[in-house]
Amino acid sequence: MKKAFTLFELIVVLIIMGILATIATEILLKVYKNYAITRATNSLIYKTDLILNTLAAKLTERIPNSVIATECNATTNGCKDGNITGFISISDLNETNAYKYPVIEWLSKDIYSKRGEWNNTEKRVIPGWAGFVDLKKTKINNPNGGDYNISIPYSDMNITADILSAYFKSWGFNLNTSNLYDVFNKQYATLIFSGPDGRGDFIDINESYGWYGTPAKNVYQIEPITNNFIRVKEINQSNQATVYEGFYICKGAMAIVPIYNKKTDDFNLTLKENYFPWKDQNYTDANSSLLATHVTEFKFKEQNGLLRLYLCIQDPNIKTGNTNLTVCKERIIF
Repeated sequence: MKKAFTLFELIVVLIIMGILATIATEILLKVYKNYAITRATNSLIYKTDLILNTLAAKLTERIPNSVIATECNATTNGCKDGNITGFISISDLNETNAYKYPVIEWLSKDIYSKRGEWNNTEKRVIPGWAGFVDLKKTKINNPNGGDYNISIPYSDMNITADILSAYFKSWGFNLNTSNLYDVFNKQYATLIFSGPDGRGDFIDINESYGWYGTPAKNVYQIEPITNNFIRVKEINQSNQATVYEGFYICKGAMAIVPIYNKKTDDFNLTLKENYFPWKDQNYTDANSSLLATHVTEFKFKEQNGLLRLYLCIQDPNIKTGNTNLTVCKERIIF
């Protein structure tokens, strides 16, 4: 005789199976949620590292004394539109005033032509500019006007001009192809002496480099005379010109600008490059590229010559508790 399930037993089995299915579903949902959070966290960590590495590579090329923090209102897109209300040297930032200065700007050394190019005849790499001055051979034309013929041994201004011209042409700048030194004539590239501490000749942040319409007193126009001699003249004359034993060739300014995204209540970080403060330009005249999206915090400060960056990025699609998943990282740049 065959024994069958009673209706009661069948109901009990179905209830038990339903309970087990519910538990299994909750476990699977929790596992999937943890997997999604882990995956999103790893993605944010990678993204944050990548952005900080990019910023570190750009800021390593900075002339240290040229770095400023710019005052503007990021949440109303005043920073995006260039509504600048002030600026200070980054070394003057502190805990009480840092929130007012969300934009960082700096002058960028030209590392491409400094590295130079290969010479088949001499079988070696010849640098475009070596970065030091022979003070004994330097001649004064007009010290009150900042006018000197300076000796720059082991430099080749033809190489410097050639590489710089190729760089600016790649960005769409209009240069006279028949004039090798047009990049200097148009003041796209300029010279800044290293100063007494090697950080860039510095009188005062308001007048040294031409930030925001202030006459630049320590930025020089370059006129090549020979490969090893150049004439440098201050773009804006003063009686404070000094020739130091070192110099930089500068190929313009760069900035990192936060742009507010009202929809997600966070910021996009934009890199601005190739603008020239000594020509009364600011970062609204620059080439732009998007660095990062969904940035919740971007801070910077200088301590003992070291630059510290702090960056937080969120994933607006994943919650941890009542807040979006966010990863923060810090980077120190020498």
